[in-house]
Amino acid sequence: MTKFSASKARANFNRVLELAKNEAVEIQKHGKPVAVMVDAMKYEEFLDYVEDLEDTVAILEHKLNPGNPSDWAPLEQVVAELGLEDLADKEIRS
Repeated sequence: MTKFSASKARANFNRVLELAKNEAVEIQKHGKPVAVMVDAMKYEEFLDYVEDLEDTVAILEHKLNPGNPSDWAPLEQVVAELGLEDLADKEIRS
């Protein structure tokens, strides 16, 4: 990972942007990291990956401790909370 002080990053902003297309670029203030610049597409991929990991952890936690079925939310409530009414309607009609 390439590192820049905040002042050097500001002075070499186009270079920082170019480097960020291929690698993370750390921005430091007073020698301490304060920000990291990455390619926008890589950032989106990272967020998707983290979301998938969170989903996997939630599923595994549920498998280990499913809880009391009386506490479970009805399917209709889950569909509504996730905003999937249109998708559920399509599935019912199919």
